[in-house]
Amino acid sequence: MKNPMLAKVGSASESVFSGEAATYSGIAAKSIGLVLIVAASAVVTWMTGYATPTTTMVTAVMALVTVLVVSFKPGLAGLLAPLYAILEGMCLACISVTVEILYPGILINAVMLTFGIAIAAGLIYSRGLVTVDAKFMRLTMIALTGVVITYVAEIVLGFFGIHFPMLHDGGIVAIAVELVIIGVATLCLFMDYELISRSVREGMPKDFEWYCAFSLLITLIWLYVEILDLLRMLSGRD
Repeated sequence: MKNPMLAKVGSASESVFSGEAATYSGIAAKSIGLVLIVAASAVVTWMTGYATPTTTMVTAVMALVTVLVVSFKPGLAGLLAPLYAILEGMCLACISVTVEILYPGILINAVMLTFGIAIAAGLIYSRGLVTVDAKFMRLTMIALTGVVITYVAEIVLGFFGIHFPMLHDGGIVAIAVELVIIGVATLCLFMDYELISRSVREGMPKDFEWYCAFSLLITLIWLYVEILDLLRMLSGRD
């Protein structure tokens, strides 16, 4: 559910792809299709009564395994990206519905903010206001590594009964940390857009469109979850 350290840049020589060259329209179509699969999966999971904590945990693990497989075998993205979208929809169903019941209206706000940030980042990137060079990628990966370490440390220490309520209680520290994480997720969006742009410019095979869409979906879902958590904190302060 959180965005793992997925390799953002690949080359056709490292994997087996086939077909014509990748296009922006092809990547956009696949990205939209995957987002719709996530939404449909979440709705079906909720309506059938399977939006439970157990479903969330099981599908989260399965989704993580899917990401790891594709990160090492990008050529499988076309096969596994739809599966990942289904798993994430099932995973997000319980989280989204629970928060929506507690704070009515928060779900649509989280969705709108997620796509708003994604569109804004896309416009900024397309106008050349942000240059995704080696330095940008290095700094983003350092920040991303810090976030991942924090996630892992919190999970591991939790098994020993050590918790950090200040990171989730809706206080100033928790909100500040959440804003930083959302900022890092937004930086990852720029890396996704660079991957898409480079793939088209360098004439990557059309099958690589699935990898680009898959990578973008991971970031979008991560961004959505963090925004949902931030809105939950802010709503709880009212």
